[in-house]
Amino acid sequence: MRILLVQPTTKYPNRRPLRSRKRWLLGITLPYLAALTPPGVDVELVDDRLSPLPYDRAFDLVGITATCATSERAYEIAAEFRRRGVPVVMGGFHISLHPEEALEHADAVVVGEAEDVWPQVVEDARRRRLKPRYQAADFHDLKGLPRPRLELVDFRRYRVKILPTQTSRGCPYHCAFCEVPIVYGHTYRRRPIGEVIEEIRTNVALTGLRKIYFIDDNLTGHREYAKELFKALKPLNIRWSCLWTINTSRDEELLDLARESGCFHINIGIENVCQESIASIDKVQNRVRDYEEMLARLRERGLFYSLNFMFGLDGDTKELFAETLDFLERVKAPMAFFNVATPRRGTPMWEQLAKEGRVHNPEAEKYLGMVCNFVPRHMTPEECEEGVWDCFRKFYSLPSIFRRLLWPPSRYVFQGLPSNLFFRWAVNRRLDPVDFY
Repeated sequence: MRILLVQPTTKYPNRRPLRSRKRWLLGITLPYLAALTPPGVDVELVDDRLSPLPYDRAFDLVGITATCATSERAYEIAAEFRRRGVPVVMGGFHISLHPEEALEHADAVVVGEAEDVWPQVVEDARRRRLKPRYQAADFHDLKGLPRPRLELVDFRRYRVKILPTQTSRGCPYHCAFCEVPIVYGHTYRRRPIGEVIEEIRTNVALTGLRKIYFIDDNLTGHREYAKELFKALKPLNIRWSCLWTINTSRDEELLDLARESGCFHINIGIENVCQESIASIDKVQNRVRDYEEMLARLRERGLFYSLNFMFGLDGDTKELFAETLDFLERVKAPMAFFNVATPRRGTPMWEQLAKEGRVHNPEAEKYLGMVCNFVPRHMTPEECEEGVWDCFRKFYSLPSIFRRLLWPPSRYVFQGLPSNLFFRWAVNRRLDPVDFY
């Protein structure tokens, strides 16, 4: 039996699918699904962004993972394989949120986590008796997970040679805009630390790479677990990157352990510098008045960080764009991502906006964070979109880069300057830098 697993690329309205010779980072989904596939099945992985799809090859099943941003392209790929008589199963966040929509384009869908159903999907495809919907009866306890089959990946196609690893699923918080709690049933589960360490050891030995990025939505959602993990990472002599929340900086012991165990980059959803806006999305862990102190603790330890911002929230005025840039200059932030707030269908924020009649472009949820799909309270959708681009242009202008990284010389300069210059190149061409990830 032969299975093709596909990661679709993004696609914008009236434009061709996005292509490039390389991506920044390898995602974990395809190699992990390959690991879940029963022995004796030939598995091939294709990243639609990097390689042409082998439509003319013979496969017994095509599996396609889809986010909101890649769903349109995923449906196009599914249609072509089905036209050729190849059954298609789809999964991923977008499919889990909208299974009925996806079933219009696929023979079967996987809703939620795949561990307990993927072997059955493969067996049913072998017997040519696929059911329309597969969904586990409960959430997996994350014990005994297989090692992602990274040996199936050509790391030469990725600019940053770094190994994806997972220690937890879900998040202990319930931010109104976020689909993570919805898909994972408001659970926050953690893998046995010994299994995580063994997986890292094996992958390092297999690939020779010593950089790890933890794909967890919130690596430090359970502080004591995180501390034990960081202690276990110390002997491995690796460097690692992750996502965590701004309030992690309240625990200085944890920050010290992160630094000592090899942390070299943290991505933080700071979201907004207006407390009214933070309250409107139920992000209770963020207190704007503490931001500067929390970030200073990272700087003191030389922990490089990037910040995520979203605009268009209920407290946001047009003046907020300038206020955000002033804040970033003040803290000398090494990197930042700017987005229009993009609630997905099925999230509390979407439901509230729909109830208020403020969703004006439902399809815009598929286009990452640069198209406003609702009417903000204090600006037009177009003003919100242009404000985001303006933040990108000004933050990654040469004067801003100079002030934040070069004068006086920052300890972040060597790590931050290349990415800042690349983001400047992309933004000056009105390209969202996130597309390249």
